[in-house]
Amino acid sequence: MLNRMRLIFTGLFLSLALVACSDDNTATTNNNEADTSAPVATVDSAPEATAETSTDGIQAGTSREELVSTYGEPDIAQERQLDAMNIEILEWHNDDALIVAQLLDGKVTYGRIVPKSE
Repeated sequence: MLNRMRLIFTGLFLSLALVACSDDNTATTNNNEADTSAPVATVDSAPEATAETSTDGIQAGTSREELVSTYGEPDIAQERQLDAMNIEILEWHNDDALIVAQLLDGKVTYGRIVPKSE
């Protein structure tokens, strides 16, 4: 009886390990497509805070080079690698606003300009 229980638990453990290590990317592919097509959430800021930008804020699809030319070098830059995707989060802090941009493979997927309260 003890040998059967040991065999059942070993089989259960191995099957769970195979399921956890499987290479089925259908669920993650659907999630990645949904993340890249997310709309850009913007907050209108004071005109003096974004003198170089439009009132629309940071547009989806903007490249990193365009952001750096508009806002200068970021104060904080975090980069992550997830499989073949390169995710980067950039932040600029100035006297008038906090500017945050999330980039996926070098293109903006999310951007926000948050005015500082006085």
